[in-house]
Amino acid sequence: MRRAYRLQRNFFFPGVEYRQVYKREVFELTYHGGGGFSWSEVMDMPVNERRLNIRFINEHLEKLQEIRNERQTVTADKPLVSRPDVKLKTEEVTYISKVKKK
Repeated sequence: MRRAYRLQRNFFFPGVEYRQVYKREVFELTYHGGGGFSWSEVMDMPVNERRLNIRFINEHLEKLQEIRNERQTVTADKPLVSRPDVKLKTEEVTYISKVKKK
């Protein structure tokens, strides 16, 4: 008697959900990696190493965002253009033009 052992279809081939996650991770590392990773390197990278690098990139981008937010709050309190403390009354302002009379 011959026994047939059947494996599930997704045993050797990952499902659609995993492939989407995998391709997303490859894209994020190649795009946000700043040119440090090529597509073929990321495709051959072990899962743990790939996810570790993604975590490092996320932490770095979060720190940059915090710095940008701090700078925006500091500059929001100050006016964009500093003007001198000259107070003129609009009624007393006169304009003198130097035009030659013919």
